[in-house]
Amino acid sequence: NEFEARTQEGYARLLTLVEAEGYPHLLRVWNYFPDIGERVGHLDRYMVFCRGRHQALAAHYRELGGRLPAASAVGSRHGGLVIYFLAGKTPGRHRENPRQMSAYCYPPQYGPRSPSFARATLVRSGGREVLHISGTASIVGHESRHIGDPGAQLEETLANLRALIDSTATEEAVRFDGLASLTRVKVYIRRPEDYPLIRARLEQVLAPGAQCLYLEAEVCRPELLLEIEAIAESAR
Repeated sequence: NEFEARTQEGYARLLTLVEAEGYPHLLRVWNYFPDIGERVGHLDRYMVFCRGRHQALAAHYRELGGRLPAASAVGSRHGGLVIYFLAGKTPGRHRENPRQMSAYCYPPQYGPRSPSFARATLVRSGGREVLHISGTASIVGHESRHIGDPGAQLEETLANLRALIDSTATEEAVRFDGLASLTRVKVYIRRPEDYPLIRARLEQVLAPGAQCLYLEAEVCRPELLLEIEAIAESAR
């Protein structure tokens, strides 16, 4: 498959680059490509992407335990595969969500290779802590919830964000304040007609100074109507 080969090559080049530049630790990765839900034989393009990414990561790291960064994969309107990333000289603390199965442990129904990313990565620098949160949606365990209901999907997504922030605060001894800790938020919305409802609710729960960007986009499962990625910052 050409797209799988292109994904594997892109990640192999990325991993070689960060090693050569002295920033070997991936902290956060974004992936954009068109037709994310299009079927390619018995798989969709997201599953094909996941297989290509996994092959490159496994070949480079040998052992993936503790090496997978926060990441998002979102459908774009046109163009090819675009990957951009943050990398560091020192590793971040990759975090999982107590309400969700780790994505890299998903059962085979989600593709021949599970998605290779952590739910978030905590980065400590200059006396501050920043939590880079992966794309988060209405998934509990590994199952999508509230099919067809954008309001309920948003509430489940917010519950996942709270659980991730609160568990990180407790286990990593960081001064986070729940959803009020979110300073930058990016919301991917599948159906434009859901935008007013989603925006109104987020304006209720986010801190007044939070920067929020809303984008129309496909996310990785056809039944998911929205996905949120974000940055949480510790209290000064």
